[in-house]
Amino acid sequence: MSKNTHIIQKITEWKVVIAIQVIASLLFVGFLFKLGALPIKYLMIIIVLVTLLSVGTLFLMKPNKNKNKGKVRNLIGKVISILLSVLLLVGTLYVSQGDSVLSKITDANSQTTRISVVVMKDSSYQSLSDLKNETIEVNTSVDSEKMQEAIQALQKEESSIQTKSNDDFENMADNLYDNKTKAIFVNEAYYAIMETKHENFANETRVIWTYEIHEELDDLSKNVNVTDDVFTVYISGIDTTGKVSTVSRSDVNMLVTVNPKTKQILMTSIPRDYFVTLANKGKKDKLTHAGIFGVANSVKTVEGFMDIDVNYYAKVNFTSLVTMVDALGGITVDSPVSFTTRHGNYKIVKGANEMDGAKALGFVRERYGLKGGDNDRVKNQQRVLTAMLKKMMSPAIITNYSSILNSIAGSFETNMSSSEITALLQMQINDMTSWDIHQIQLTGKGAMKTGGAMMPNRKLYYMIPDESSISNAKSLIQKMINGEKITINE
Repeated sequence: MSKNTHIIQKITEWKVVIAIQVIASLLFVGFLFKLGALPIKYLMIIIVLVTLLSVGTLFLMKPNKNKNKGKVRNLIGKVISILLSVLLLVGTLYVSQGDSVLSKITDANSQTTRISVVVMKDSSYQSLSDLKNETIEVNTSVDSEKMQEAIQALQKEESSIQTKSNDDFENMADNLYDNKTKAIFVNEAYYAIMETKHENFANETRVIWTYEIHEELDDLSKNVNVTDDVFTVYISGIDTTGKVSTVSRSDVNMLVTVNPKTKQILMTSIPRDYFVTLANKGKKDKLTHAGIFGVANSVKTVEGFMDIDVNYYAKVNFTSLVTMVDALGGITVDSPVSFTTRHGNYKIVKGANEMDGAKALGFVRERYGLKGGDNDRVKNQQRVLTAMLKKMMSPAIITNYSSILNSIAGSFETNMSSSEITALLQMQINDMTSWDIHQIQLTGKGAMKTGGAMMPNRKLYYMIPDESSISNAKSLIQKMINGEKITINE
């Protein structure tokens, strides 16, 4: 007998095969406990099932007095045991992936500031070395400590580059476009200001080097028992190529109020250009500009004019919407009107529309082709989010489990704890009750005016809030907090 044959016989002995199955079973059950998403009754059923399978395969493999019958039964038992071990190990990988993603997206209390060297898109500059001995413009009048840290890092990378101070972001952009400076070094959160004169600034320029500053935040969460108490989540949709923790203006602003007892969800959308008092400035400006100073500022700003407590926040990178929708296998969205999107030139029909990620992104970004402009755009954002939630509650979450987790990991984070998320998952798996989802939006009238906190001397478009829509939203949220079921004529 050869050495290899002897090794194979040793590995395939019934004691070794059953030991592997037991280890695989213990790993699978252990990771399920660690994930914490399954109710205890289902965990107990799984434990009993894997135990019975182990006992059953052990019975089949254990040597029998009748050698001929025993060989056949032993072989069948080994094949079944090996197949079960493989399935259990694959299951363990899927469960561990879920646990890993959950750890990445929860307990988010940090933010990232991206400060980048920006050149014109058609320039020949590809790296810092191409800017040797050049002088580039920086604005140190805001975030001065961060900018000084970034400048030191820049000059450590390429010591010959000099910086020139310019306290006007708009003028910096003008100088870049007019070739009066070869590059600018700017906090990407302030792109919003540069785009007041150069609407396509992000697409007409290019980043050749970035320095990131990471900082921890105070915990903003106002924790409740999420399976018993009503809670409100502020969703901030940012449009950036960086990490989802990147400080950026908030282009999508939504309050999601959840009553786990009545199984109702109320989505309240707020226009990005809403003219409200920024928490850190004490002066009015566009709501989207609150995000320039971090998600904490957006939360406090919304709490201020809505007069409510926001329990948690979630940040979503809407540039990853394409990946998320495609991972779900597409979504079905009902549109009340027909139109063609400017982004992607997609034909939207009145009624049901099957959408992949690219079409969904075009749908949520469109405003010029809609009668209600921004007001209609936020309604479409709600329609897409609702369609995604419904798809996530369908069997698609099982068939596309891995790709969905991968898409979420890079494009979503929340300051809810992993235990709060798994408690909600346990509750949903336990009762499998369908949710009643309602949608409303705050409205207003567009106006061109000066006096905003960020650019007080420039005439900009703002949406002046309709106070009756704010009062109505407050009333509905309060009813949910009081445990009442709400109804909305939609």
